[in-house]
Amino acid sequence: MTRSDVIRFALHGETGLPVDTGVPIAPYTTLKIGGPADFFMRAPNGESLGRLLTTAENLALPVLVLGGGSNVVVSDRGFRGLAIKVETPNYLRNRGTVIYEDGQEVLIQVEPGCQTAGIARWTAHLGLSGLDWACGIPGTLGGAIAGNAGAYDGDMKAVVRAVTFWSPGRAGTGLPASRVCTVSGSEMAFGYRSSRLKSPGSGVVLGAELRLGRTSPAELLQRIDRFEASRRTRQPTERSCGSVFRNPPGKFAGQLIEQAGLKGHRIGDAQISLLHGNYIVNRGTATARDIISLIKAVRERVLLDTDIFLETEVMLTGDWSTDGDPLDPDDTREEASRVTLKATPVTDAVRSPLGERNG
Repeated sequence: MTRSDVIRFALHGETGLPVDTGVPIAPYTTLKIGGPADFFMRAPNGESLGRLLTTAENLALPVLVLGGGSNVVVSDRGFRGLAIKVETPNYLRNRGTVIYEDGQEVLIQVEPGCQTAGIARWTAHLGLSGLDWACGIPGTLGGAIAGNAGAYDGDMKAVVRAVTFWSPGRAGTGLPASRVCTVSGSEMAFGYRSSRLKSPGSGVVLGAELRLGRTSPAELLQRIDRFEASRRTRQPTERSCGSVFRNPPGKFAGQLIEQAGLKGHRIGDAQISLLHGNYIVNRGTATARDIISLIKAVRERVLLDTDIFLETEVMLTGDWSTDGDPLDPDDTREEASRVTLKATPVTDAVRSPLGERNG
């Protein structure tokens, strides 16, 4: 029996869930980029996700958790380990469970695979305020919480009351191999597009309680309509991973990229969006290598022009074994002194207003 067979039998035996092998990751990401995972499984809820993570840890098997597949670039060579698609059943995908309410506030319980935008609309229809800004956020609530997603002066920090998450074992600490923890929102160390669960290996969201206020449904739905109309004029509808760079203090990444004259530039089929400088879109057959090359070229040009180093918001994962760290900041700073942007400009670039918080 091969090691692959042992892993497949163990994963299925411990969870009762089907195990597939060699499944391309591309269809499960918003960029539609990414090679095959050695093993692929679906977790319908937080409880099954926790079991899968513990089983994989016991097998010393690397894990990639995919919610909506946004905010991530997966290597063209795929992922050497277990990719888990968090796939909440349809009847729960766009709704939560009310666990407490009074005249002023309502608490709802949500699964990690709930669609962020779907929950925003569901709560708005119920007259529950606090998530209307999230109507256009791609992906699932697990990722939104871990990355403290935000827009239009709102973010997850403002509504998260408690988070349940799976915590990996820590060698030499005397702790169990893994454990499930629940912490308050104030213990999540939320920051700009970050939290205690943002970095790889820090933990995985299994569920959360959200604290929402009360406002008339009509008012909330009007806000959502305004937000969505604004997004249509300034954010691309093509395949993308969302915002690529974090906003530097007091600046907007998209504006810096536009001011550098980079809007519309492309490498292969990866292109800086014509609508928003902080989005890279897949025009058809872009590879992960195209995306990374364009990210590096943008950082180099902006660093040369402004002396501002753009930190990436998007995360890299998968098999980059022959590349080292493809986004090593030291490499970018070294290259910036001598590299010219090797990208093909387009002539139909259009200007659009920028300035939304997730820039």
